[in-house]
Amino acid sequence: MERLRPSMGRDLSPKQLDTLQKVLKHITSQPWFDNREHCRQALAERLALLIHIGIESAAHLQIIAVSWSVDDFNRAKSKTDRAVPKSMGQITQLRDYQ
Repeated sequence: MERLRPSMGRDLSPKQLDTLQKVLKHITSQPWFDNREHCRQALAERLALLIHIGIESAAHLQIIAVSWSVDDFNRAKSKTDRAVPKSMGQITQLRDYQ
């Protein structure tokens, strides 16, 4: 997971990085999660942005991550029903609403 740090575009504190890694580990270990690299990366980028804007509770991040993952990273969905996972650069920028 350490290799995710540079690609997130922001520096996270060790505590924030630990929280991010714990949430990612929990979500990506679920049997329904599409555990391809680009799915893990897109989820990590989204969660890193939430941490950056101040949402640091692991419980809150996990709830949001499950919601996003079921919609965007669920390997049970057929390939025709699922769009390519979007990174934070491709969806509405939350920092615009700060």
